[in-house]
Amino acid sequence: MFDVFFEKTKAMNQKMRFFSPIFQEILSFYGILYSYELIYSKISKKCLSKERRKGKIMKSNKRFLTVGELELQKLREKEKLQRMLNNENVIRSCFSEIPCYWGIDNCVVSITDPTIIIDDEALVKPIYSETTTLEFNSNNSLNKINIQSEDIGKVIISLKELGYVKKYAVIQLNSPNINFETTNIEGIRGRLENVLKKLKDDYNIEIIYDLNNVIFKKIELAFTVAFDQLPSLQTRQLLFKSLARGRQADLKKHRTSRNKNDFSILTATICNGEKHTFYNKIEKAKKNKKIRKNNSTLDGLEVFRYEIELADRWISKKLGSHYLSDLNENKIIQYLESVISLAIVEYIKAIEGSVFWCNKKLKKIYKECERNEYLTEFLTHIIDELSETTLSKLIDEEIISFLPLKFLKSNRASTKRRILTRLQKHELKTGENHTFGKMTSWHVRKILTIMYQAIQDAKVCGLGTYKNSTSVECKNILLECYSLEERNAIFESTIRSNTREDDQDKLLKKILNRFIEETKKTNNFNTDC
Repeated sequence: MFDVFFEKTKAMNQKMRFFSPIFQEILSFYGILYSYELIYSKISKKCLSKERRKGKIMKSNKRFLTVGELELQKLREKEKLQRMLNNENVIRSCFSEIPCYWGIDNCVVSITDPTIIIDDEALVKPIYSETTTLEFNSNNSLNKINIQSEDIGKVIISLKELGYVKKYAVIQLNSPNINFETTNIEGIRGRLENVLKKLKDDYNIEIIYDLNNVIFKKIELAFTVAFDQLPSLQTRQLLFKSLARGRQADLKKHRTSRNKNDFSILTATICNGEKHTFYNKIEKAKKNKKIRKNNSTLDGLEVFRYEIELADRWISKKLGSHYLSDLNENKIIQYLESVISLAIVEYIKAIEGSVFWCNKKLKKIYKECERNEYLTEFLTHIIDELSETTLSKLIDEEIISFLPLKFLKSNRASTKRRILTRLQKHELKTGENHTFGKMTSWHVRKILTIMYQAIQDAKVCGLGTYKNSTSVECKNILLECYSLEERNAIFESTIRSNTREDDQDKLLKKILNRFIEETKKTNNFNTDC
């Protein structure tokens, strides 16, 4: 014990320098804890609480569990584990048929001017006190009912009728279970009927409505995809920027980490009625304790979802109608096709912007530096820029092959090769892909292509999740790791293709041709449709 206190006291010598040398020696030798705490009470309390947080000091008043309580605890842990295993199986089944799919996620509908029948006596029972809130007017008449529960979601029923104000019911229609599945319009109607049935069975509230009076207040259109590995943060950012019409994403985390790649949520508000979110579904499920954090059957599977949330008048503006009776899959699919088309345009803009910036920066450094130093200065700048931000102005190596370099009178092709050689030097020695060699633009092009292909499949099979009850396979999208040989062969082809075409036109044709080639490689996912 004295040894422990001796070490602690030694560490506090700087704090004790204002005492006499003799007193310091006494404290150091004996390690008198009582005196130490009297003199440094604040420090002592802080250290003590820190020790408790670490679990090194246990509270003396801890109650030991009885045998029955221990058995109950074990049973609950077993049930919890089984639920997690079941959830993991459900998630795997979502990708038993195809590796990705478009569909409708959560939404909110409003039923205007319904007939509402309420059993007042049943409603005020204590059983509903935790899930139900009642609001009354000055005449003590029931004005509003608010219901919030795990199995039914959120329901607001307004009984107020005055002038133009009519009765209404606002109902949140969430995806069941762990929310990996999406659905179609018919599925939304089914969700609505299930909620109304629960209201009648559990709360004795019957809502009779006209389908033509059901309107969407909010709708989430979602693309869900399973990858074989975690897409880099650079890839996710460029993809998001393309789909969100050039907006920069706000980066968030499901859990605290210093690793940049753990920014598992990207989000941006386009306008008041449109919001985009791209996030890691596996991380969210782990955070919500729906699946196991360790030793999960989903280890090695990275599931992401891209959500487009439309609200209020934006629904009718983008989808042609906000009435449940009018809205159909064709209108939704047409809108999603326009989203991908605009995304390809934004993707091309990002490539062009990267080429323009790099060429401009290289020209500036060339004029300011010695001829044998300007390449080193340029590479140092882009690497430093990458360390300060998550998405570099130089997207990847291919940008170098696109540079016009018209400020150079000669040796343009050899200059591009020298830059690429310098970038690849470390990889050549170690075999590890450097950041610019991971080919962010190629991965984004592939993902945009499969998003488009999934829309084409939806035209045939419909929106939503498709499962194969007989299959145990979990399909996913492969994100290739491109070798030096593969990359350099494509770069060399680009460098050698000198034509009289305008540089911008030439670049545009190359990128579009790449999309066409990618589409040919990507067959329909669902061959059974």
